[in-house]
Amino acid sequence: MTTTLLHSGAQRSRLTHRTLSTLTVLLAGALRWPLKAVQSAPALTRAEAAAVEAEAVRDLAHSYSKTDPGFAADLYAAADRHEELYAD
Repeated sequence: MTTTLLHSGAQRSRLTHRTLSTLTVLLAGALRWPLKAVQSAPALTRAEAAAVEAEAVRDLAHSYSKTDPGFAADLYAAADRHEELYAD
């Protein structure tokens, strides 16, 4: 009985080690994948970056439009000001 318990403990240890090493490899690959996409993307101009940021603020404002219309209006105004500040 003792031999069986020791043997099953060794099997579990090897399985755990293999699982952890596989997860480590997968996680490292998953973390490198977005970096490749970011590195290969061309740099945005200041105006393009401002437009992207303003669009994100407009999306946020839209999510608040029903629950807090005043705050949503402030966000829309801030997005417009930000975009105009960096317009070409």
